[in-house]
Amino acid sequence: MKTIVLILFILFSYSIFGQEQKKEKKKDEITVFICNSMTSKKYHYKENCTALSRCNDSIAKITRRKARNTFGRTVCGYETHIESSGKNKN
Repeated sequence: MKTIVLILFILFSYSIFGQEQKKEKKKDEITVFICNSMTSKKYHYKENCTALSRCNDSIAKITRRKARNTFGRTVCGYETHIESSGKNKN
């Protein structure tokens, strides 16, 4: 009986962990916007974000993963609510 419970627990834990990884991967593949300025440090979910409208360079459309991993960007302070709620309304 203990063995069955242990096996069920392991399977349940694995399925939850797998779902979380899929959700995170899906979030990384969404499109975000960055300012191509050398001093820019943020990425934006909305092309018409208040902070992004101050960009004096071109605006690039890339994946969230690339913005974070390649360019070292973090989410814009005006849009942290979008990331924390999981809602991306481009």
